Amino acid sequence: MLSRVALLCVLLSVGCGIPGPDDQPGQSIPEPSALTLQFIRVTKEVPDFGGITFEDGQWVVLLLAPEQRESAEARLRDIFGEEATNIAVRVRAPRGRASSQMVRDAVDVMTVPGVGTLHLDEEVGYVRVGLLAVESLEQAQVKLDELGVPLDQVILYARRPIVLL
Repeated sequence: MLSRVALLCVLLSVGCGIPGPDDQPGQSIPEPSALTLQFIRVTKEVPDFGGITFEDGQWVVLLLAPEQRESAEARLRDIFGEEATNIAVRVRAPRGRASSQMVRDAVDVMTVPGVGTLHLDEEVGYVRVGLLAVESLEQAQVKLDELGVPLDQVILYARRPIVLL
């Protein structure tokens, strides 16, 4: 089992873009895909955003508050245009029951290419997994399932890479 210090070091080195031994100085970070950029906007602009998932060939945006459904659907139309009709909106429990242990159990999700961050959001009680590429979402879901981390306790979201200045 990883100690808290070791876990923090793993998260900082992998999740925060700290160069590893194989990284070249001055190496540029690839620009996120157009789809990832759209989902970054969803993460930031959809009220009471509670995660994204991909199920049965369809994107699903999860909300933490049912009263935000109309507002969320309007933001999705603004972001995706007509493609928004292909995105389902579902409400999840406003408060999860995730724990620090679940984060420790989930640490190997960081080995999935395109996964950038992992932490416990104590405010809402969910494990948050930040995706640098939403195209990695299905692989992240599979890995979390393999690790025994219940997906109903995880918020998957799109984010830009954290870079050192």
